[in-house]
Amino acid sequence: MYDNVMRYLKLMLWVMVLVSVGSGIGYLTQGGIDQWYSGLLKSSLTPPNYMFGIVWSVLYVLIAAAGWLIWEKEHTVDLTLIKRLYIIQLLLNFSWTPLFFNYHLIGLSLLCLLIILVLVATLLGLSYRVLKSVAYLLTPYLLWLFLAGYLNLYIWLYN
Repeated sequence: MYDNVMRYLKLMLWVMVLVSVGSGIGYLTQGGIDQWYSGLLKSSLTPPNYMFGIVWSVLYVLIAAAGWLIWEKEHTVDLTLIKRLYIIQLLLNFSWTPLFFNYHLIGLSLLCLLIILVLVATLLGLSYRVLKSVAYLLTPYLLWLFLAGYLNLYIWLYN
C-alpha cells in the first residue's frame, strides 16, 4: 500500500512541476502575447488565445505522466535513449515560448519546433516498443506540435 501511495505522489509531483513550469513560462511571456503576437498576421486555423492555455495544461499533464512512466520503468538500454530524448524535447519545449513571444525569433522558434517534432516522433516510436502507454500519452502532443508547426510557419512566411 505504501509503495502505491508513493508512486502516485511521484506522479502528482511530475504533473505539478511540469504544469507549473509551463504556466510560469506562459505567465512570463504574456506581454509578448498581448503586445506583439496580437498584431501578427495569423492563419485562419489559429485557435483563440484562451485555448492555448487550456490545451497546453492538458498536454503538460500527459507529458508529465509519460515522463513518470518512463522513470518508473526498470532500466534498459532502450530506456536510456528514451530518457535522453524526453529531457531534450522538454527543454526545447520550454525554450520555444520565450524564443517566439519574448525575443520574436520566428525562424529560430520554427527550427526549434521542428526539432521538437522530430524528437517527439522518435520518442513515440521508440517508446511504443517498450512502453506503449507512453506512446499513447504523447500522441496528442505530437498532433498539437504539427498544428503549432504550421501556425509558426504561417507567421514566419507572412510577417
